[in-house]
Amino acid sequence: MPDDLIVVEDTPMRVQELARLLNLLLEAERAGARLLAAYLDELPTGTAEWVGLHAVQRDEARNCAVLIQCLLKADVTPSMATGDFYRKGLELKDWRERLQFLNRGQGWVAKRIAEAVPRIAPTTTRSALQEMHESHLANIALCEQLLV
Repeated sequence: MPDDLIVVEDTPMRVQELARLLNLLLEAERAGARLLAAYLDELPTGTAEWVGLHAVQRDEARNCAVLIQCLLKADVTPSMATGDFYRKGLELKDWRERLQFLNRGQGWVAKRIAEAVPRIAPTTTRSALQEMHESHLANIALCEQLLV
């Protein structure tokens, strides 16, 4: 893969750095989607908690698909790994702790995206990451409501 510049704003992001970021985010999103699927299996379908977490889980799964498309478009092989977030989240049994853990994970991803976006050229990848950032902020707010 060429080490061409992707953007020029303060410190431009190179293709290899973008590939690493996208794969890191993919692994994190995959972990979140899998963890939320496991949590949903424990909740009664249709409850407020189930509906809210189901929306977040679908968002995580959609983000996986978006990240895979961004990687393929950049001619990079998508990672098949699942982030450690999945294993750590399965160890939690208390629902309040689970929601707080989910929010920390959502915040971690949102922070990585916010730091990276200014360094990425105005492309479909940048737009996809901006949308993903916004969805993570919305998911944090949704989980905060479930914590009340």
